[in-house]
Amino acid sequence: MFKTKGFSSNNSLKRRAIIVDAPDLPPEEAEFYMTSVGIADTEKGNVPEAQGLDFEVETLYEEEINAEESKISDNSNGKHSLIDVKGIGAGTAKNLIKVGVGSVKELISSGPEQVATKICGVSSKMVFEWQTNAKTLLSA
Repeated sequence: MFKTKGFSSNNSLKRRAIIVDAPDLPPEEAEFYMTSVGIADTEKGNVPEAQGLDFEVETLYEEEINAEESKISDNSNGKHSLIDVKGIGAGTAKNLIKVGVGSVKELISSGPEQVATKICGVSSKMVFEWQTNAKTLLSA
């Protein structure tokens, strides 16, 4: 549980974290501050000078995103990708590709139980719905 301190809770940087119920930890409290540089144990946070970093993070990040998007949008039928199927977003498409389902046709031909057991948080009912939506997408 997280709490603010004092009456002016919206203006205060001080916060309190409380462990209320954890199977392996006793009840405990800790105070921390929300600063302009992140979470700190004092009100004033210092940004250390990083030397030797001569690359642009934004460029590297953009390249990584473009590489992932190209994997997701690649499709074998030349028409639709996994993210075109209703209920499948970019993250789910990445997970499907990791378990060997890289196209809409592969999704339709795969067994719902097999796919559901390979991806955490996905049920066979959900995979069946994706397959139904994929068949509708291909028939349109």
